[in-house]
Amino acid sequence: MKLWLRMRRHDPERNSAEYVSGELSARARRWFEHHLLDCEDCWREVLLGRFGRRVAEDAHEPVPLGLRDRVRAAVLLSSTDPPSGAVG
Repeated sequence: MKLWLRMRRHDPERNSAEYVSGELSARARRWFEHHLLDCEDCWREVLLGRFGRRVAEDAHEPVPLGLRDRVRAAVLLSSTDPPSGAVG
C-alpha cells in the first residue's frame, strides 16, 4: 500500500473531491488514478464530482456591467438615511 493511502483512511468522497479539484500532488494523483480502476466507490464519487462541477459552472451567470456600483450606491444611500421614526 502506498504511503499516500496509508497516511489517511479510505474516504471516497474526500479523496475524489481532492482529485477533481486538483489538490493532489502529482504522485498522489497517479496513484489515485490507478486506484480508480479497482474502486467503484471512488469512481462513482469522481463522476459525481465532475458532474456537480459542470452543473455549477453552467449555472454561473455573468453579472451585468455596472451592477456592483449600483448596489454599492444603494447600500451607501440606505446607510446614510436617518432611521425611521427618528426626530430630526
